[in-house]
Amino acid sequence: MSWTDYHAKLAACELTQRFPIDSENRLAHVLVDAQVDLNPHQVDAALFTLNTPFNKGSILADEVGLGKTIEAGIIISQKWAERKRKILIILPANLRKQ
Repeated sequence: MSWTDYHAKLAACELTQRFPIDSENRLAHVLVDAQVDLNPHQVDAALFTLNTPFNKGSILADEVGLGKTIEAGIIISQKWAERKRKILIILPANLRKQ
């Protein structure tokens, strides 16, 4: 079965009802299968990005080695779970394989 816009909106609505946008449980189903060691600041950054009211996009920027790739993965996984498939990632060429 292929997804129509109706199916995508219905699935997003059901996800939102199960995991309200302001709920920390919103990320629970995404993080259950995570195969990386998460640090609290990475989850906090992802939650902040996902809970920003006028979120048309996000920029993850901090010191080198603090886990921006992991934060981006959390955010992308959540957006994908909500059937939001238009995701643009801009990064330096040397990070493409990550």
